[in-house]
Amino acid sequence: MSEFMEKMVALANVVHSDLLVLPDDYARYDLVKQIIDSAEVVFAVWTDRFAQDGVGHMLVKGQAIARQAVADNKMAVSTRVAAIPCNSARQAEALLHELGERDSRH
Repeated sequence: MSEFMEKMVALANVVHSDLLVLPDDYARYDLVKQIIDSAEVVFAVWTDRFAQDGVGHMLVKGQAIARQAVADNKMAVSTRVAAIPCNSARQAEALLHELGERDSRH
């Protein structure tokens, strides 16, 4: 697994732990929204046995920053990156449409 994906999985695992202790779906939604709102780049990650290294991922927010990072072959040091754990690609797609960038293409 790439170093970047290892970091995304680690970030998502922290969020997952935070979500588990919340009392209900409303509180979990609020936390996810707060994380997405405060980050510049957000990935959804999930276990996918068909994906490379067993991790599926989708860019939910930060298209322009990601394109620039690829063009420059680096990620800006000041970029706030977050990862949200999802159960599946379908849940990640719902996250993209509900809280992500509406014009995002993955």
